[in-house]
Amino acid sequence: MPTHSNAGRQRPTLRHVAAEADVSIQTVSNVLRRRFDLMRPETRERVEQAMADLGYHPNVTARGLRSRRTGTFAFLVLDEAPSFLADPLTDLLIAGVADVARDSDYEILLKAERPLATERRMLRPLLEGRVDGAFALLSGEPALRYGYVDQLKTLDMPFVVFDEVIEDSDVLVVRTDERVTARQLTEHLIARGHEAIGFVAARLPWPVIEQRHLGYRDALAAAGLPERPELEVFDATWQASGGEAMAERLLSASTRPTAIICGSDVLAIGAIHAVKTAGLRVPDDVAVAGFDDFEFSRFADPPLTTVRVAAYEMGRIAADMLVRALAGEQLDAPHAVLTNELIVRNST
Repeated sequence: MPTHSNAGRQRPTLRHVAAEADVSIQTVSNVLRRRFDLMRPETRERVEQAMADLGYHPNVTARGLRSRRTGTFAFLVLDEAPSFLADPLTDLLIAGVADVARDSDYEILLKAERPLATERRMLRPLLEGRVDGAFALLSGEPALRYGYVDQLKTLDMPFVVFDEVIEDSDVLVVRTDERVTARQLTEHLIARGHEAIGFVAARLPWPVIEQRHLGYRDALAAAGLPERPELEVFDATWQASGGEAMAERLLSASTRPTAIICGSDVLAIGAIHAVKTAGLRVPDDVAVAGFDDFEFSRFADPPLTTVRVAAYEMGRIAADMLVRALAGEQLDAPHAVLTNELIVRNST
């Protein structure tokens, strides 16, 4: 017997059926494609009953398009670092995407390119029709990154961009409130009495670093503190040695900072080492803070004050958006903005 009435309700979607039957969207899709060997008979019966109860009728056109799909997503990374896959944040994003892809029976094709590469090959799998959709994690100057986004928009497939602040509602975006929490972190240091606050980050522009730097500047302005360009250094790759070198430069300046904000926890570990090597104490002489709250951050000496970024969850949300878009569903919103969390520990 039907248990739901569709009067006055929107047309039921694949997602509604999945929720009603308490299964994944992919399982519902498998029933529609008559892939019954992938499930127990009772699961099939539960899904078919949910379809009947909700009055669900599949979109025949969308099903025809699905039959020509490759079952593969592209994960595009624009990064200059040779060891880009060793970056913990990239690793967590890919893990979140792969988790959903695995459950939805999709494979992941990783394609990387350096921002200054003379030959552009990163989009080749998309142009050749070897994937159904894509995720883009981009670095480089904003004009370069937006150029890639514009190219993706010309292709007939859904894609999700990580970290960019984009107003275009035609572009799916998953990011966190980096600017807000960077301001909170800087305000935390100001409240501890710090006025000379350094900011160090990688040489290559990343959207998250641009937002973190803006939040840092927002806090200084709100507190009536002047901008101190001499305390801002963007001259490293994503390695602890880079954080150490930039901190050493600040500590040897005529007016050294009493606090240093690092663009990532990896750089912060290097900065802590530089402070100690200089014979100074953390946080008594120089406070150090980072971003991302990687697993090692709470084991640093002293434990690192940082901003917790839900990178794994970002990957899961992005993958869910792509799966739903390919299923022909209307997404609730094109942009997902997750909330970060300030984690105060002994380094500040």
